[in-house]
Amino acid sequence: MEKRYGVLRIIATIYKVLGVLAAIISLLVSLGLCASSVVGGAALGGLGRDNSALAASGMVGGFIASIVVILYGAFLTLTLYAFGDGIYLLLALEENTRTTATLLKKIQSGETPAPSSPPSGSLSRP
Repeated sequence: MEKRYGVLRIIATIYKVLGVLAAIISLLVSLGLCASSVVGGAALGGLGRDNSALAASGMVGGFIASIVVILYGAFLTLTLYAFGDGIYLLLALEENTRTTATLLKKIQSGETPAPSSPPSGSLSRP
């Protein structure tokens, strides 16, 4: 059977690629936040004794922000990837429905469809 709806296949692939890119970017941003909070906290801690609490809060804030970025990135990744897979699911449903309709038309018109071979590994009765 011919593959139809080529543009939808391209769009679904783009969504899946965007999902993977969102995962990579969110991981890189969260690592950058962690690194900048550690470096910034160390720089603030080196200014004097009075700023040590400020340095610790900067590091904790950076870690919390990186966790938020990871969670948001995971949500965005799953949403984009699932949307792409959903489009592929609908395309497969259309193809199967079209194949079934074609076979039913052949049966109704009196033609005998070619027998399909049983799936490999299945037991057949003699």
